[in-house]
Amino acid sequence: MASNEPTTAEVEDEIRELLRVEEIGSLAVVGLDGAPLVSTMHFAADGLSVYFHTFTYTRKYAALLQDNRVGYTLEHVPADGFAARTELRALQMSGLATRVTDPTEMDHAIEVSHEQFDFLKEADIFKSFKRTGGAGSQVFFRIDPVEALWNDNRVRIQWRKLVKFDADAKHVAALEPYRDQA
Repeated sequence: MASNEPTTAEVEDEIRELLRVEEIGSLAVVGLDGAPLVSTMHFAADGLSVYFHTFTYTRKYAALLQDNRVGYTLEHVPADGFAARTELRALQMSGLATRVTDPTEMDHAIEVSHEQFDFLKEADIFKSFKRTGGAGSQVFFRIDPVEALWNDNRVRIQWRKLVKFDADAKHVAALEPYRDQA
């Protein structure tokens, strides 16, 4: 990306790429007692939405059934750390999580997970996955974006924009100044 201000379309492309390439992030949910719970997760990208896999016996699962508002972060941290900070890119996403119960969408979530994560290509973690929507302890959730903070130090150090999404959460609708919102 050039050092000029990127367009909305360019930021959308960069977010999609980060979601596709980076596989591990942190997911925050509202716990049953109202306190935040944070988990390290694998996120499988499907455009600007992501899927994650969890189990029905977790605190995260119980919390999501009560309140589907979530936040997550993903970032590209250069191998050289601080010395290469001009390559840092980071996404802080707020979204809504929906449990996947449709068998076709479950198959799709498994497919995008296999495509994105090399370690899953030979694993059978989803082999016994129940696609009946209720049986079994493994579940998928889809997170659709609501609002994000995009940080791209390739533009300039600490270049940040608030990202607004269109009504169907398929595209970036607008970029707004971060400092005006803080």
